[in-house]
Amino acid sequence: MKDKEKKEKLHFLILGIRIVVSLTLALLGFFLFNEGSYELWVNLIFMVTAYLIISYDLYIEMVEEMKEGHIFNEATLMIVASLGAFSLRFFGKEHNEFLEAYLVILLFQVGEVFQDLAEDKSRKAILKSIDLREELASVSSGEEIIRRKPEEVHVGDIVIVSTGEKVLCDGRVIDGNAEIDESSLSGESALIAKQNGDPVYSGTLLSSGSIKVEVTKEYSDSTVAKLMEAIEEGANGKSRSEKFIRRFSKWYTPIVMLIALFVAVLPPLFLGANQAQNWSKWIYVSLSFLVVSCPCAIVISVPLAYFSGLGLASKNGILVKGAVYFDALNSLKAVYSDKTGTITEGKPTISGLRVFGVSEVELEQTLTLIECRSHHPLAESLYRSFNRPNIDFESYDEIPGYGIKASFEGHTYLAGRKNLLEKENVVIKGEEKGTAIYIAKDGEHIGNALFVDKAKRHSAHLVSYLHEKDITVSLLSGDAEDSVKDIATSLQMDSYRSSLLPEEKIAALKEEKARINGTIAYLGDGINDAPSLAFSDVGVAMGGLGSDLSVMNADCVILNDDPLAFRKLHKIAKATRNRAIFNIVFSLTVKFVIVFLAILSTVMGSWELPLWVSVAGDSGLALLAIISSLLLQFKKID
Repeated sequence: MKDKEKKEKLHFLILGIRIVVSLTLALLGFFLFNEGSYELWVNLIFMVTAYLIISYDLYIEMVEEMKEGHIFNEATLMIVASLGAFSLRFFGKEHNEFLEAYLVILLFQVGEVFQDLAEDKSRKAILKSIDLREELASVSSGEEIIRRKPEEVHVGDIVIVSTGEKVLCDGRVIDGNAEIDESSLSGESALIAKQNGDPVYSGTLLSSGSIKVEVTKEYSDSTVAKLMEAIEEGANGKSRSEKFIRRFSKWYTPIVMLIALFVAVLPPLFLGANQAQNWSKWIYVSLSFLVVSCPCAIVISVPLAYFSGLGLASKNGILVKGAVYFDALNSLKAVYSDKTGTITEGKPTISGLRVFGVSEVELEQTLTLIECRSHHPLAESLYRSFNRPNIDFESYDEIPGYGIKASFEGHTYLAGRKNLLEKENVVIKGEEKGTAIYIAKDGEHIGNALFVDKAKRHSAHLVSYLHEKDITVSLLSGDAEDSVKDIATSLQMDSYRSSLLPEEKIAALKEEKARINGTIAYLGDGINDAPSLAFSDVGVAMGGLGSDLSVMNADCVILNDDPLAFRKLHKIAKATRNRAIFNIVFSLTVKFVIVFLAILSTVMGSWELPLWVSVAGDSGLALLAIISSLLLQFKKID
């Protein structure tokens, strides 16, 4: 990363020096040497030197593009227009367009710098928004604990993992009990109980308890390493939209060149091919057409429009890594989303109580009393729903992977997983499909507390907006069928798939890419989403609570984790494209009117189009287009 940053800084430094040196030479040539025949050649030397300093990389790019079969590209467009401007000077000193030729390339390079700076700013903001701390594993070596990087831990090593720590190596539990949050891998929000012999996976989080893990795989073969490979494969398979200006130049360049050729050749053939003055006059008109048609306003205003779009997105709490993703969003046909933490809160909330032989009030009071000391995520959900009591227990034992066994006021209570009641030989009266806490009093099952992961407040609004735009919305999740179906149905999504592994999500996205004519976006937040974010045309990560890996591999990052921000992102992409198209259409309309008047004046011969009209159609138009692009940053997006 540091090497990349150094290269970028060096690139901008060199380009800055090129701009300053070339501009100085161009101004000297224009103001000091612009009169007699001797000055013409001095002027030419200064201008050509300035021109080559600022444009040599475009010539290299043009040659490389032509080798790949892309004859008409933005580099060709700029070079043809600039060479046409150079040629005009030889029709007389009043037609000194050397400076015009230089400015064509200069404005193009400045436009590219604006876009590169905006993308670089977005990337740096994304890096600041995530935690890049280096994780270390606690390896047991005799009576000593050694802290090592995951890649320095080997098969057979014993690693100790405590509450709140990440599991950094794949292995199996050899001592202790724990509950592990595997949502980063599977998307499943419920904690998974682990005890002796159970496998654990790198990238997961120990929510409660403490375990010793015997490493069974080298880091290079671990779950996280495999995910990284999937991410790289996804990134390589990602379809990248072409830059807007490149697609524009594919049709604009050959049209302009063809018209210029017709203007230079056809009139002399009909008006007298044997008269040199006919050829001279119409070649001059042809070259003038090339100069006037030069899209200076376009080549600087279009990158500026995208620059402003990136700034507008940043103002609205969305970081976009490159303007190219705006183009992809404009051809969006399908959106796929992860469930837990993306469309849903990612925090289970109590949805109801099921009682056996007691009142709901008694079950509620019993449950909150038992869970009041626990730091389990489900217990914390109870505190958000009910008042947190304060009581002195006769005994209180929190058993990792099972639940709580507590005694107070002469009664013994159990609250936890179904396996806790089974362990204590309690007869279970009713089982639940989803996430639940089972409660027993003095050896009798008295009820269950049911939990659900609710949809975020604005998830339904996002789905409704996308449907209005004829964009399909689907859910891809590692969660169980019931919970995924409930969320997809309640939000009126078009389809859903459940119990998916990361590679199965990639397979689903591949199917969709092959089926639709357009681009697809993926919304996610966990480690398990990183490959899908990298593979999709536009990967959008929830940056507030999302994993570092998902944020790093996303193309856009929503900082406040609000799904509705995707609607803003889509609207900003549309507004950016519309502003760019407006600049292009307005510029071309004015230019072609000027070209028409210039040709008409030549044909009639009774009047000549003033030079200031052509200047206004080029430089003045560029200024108006620049202002139009910059005003985009102040647009309000709801």
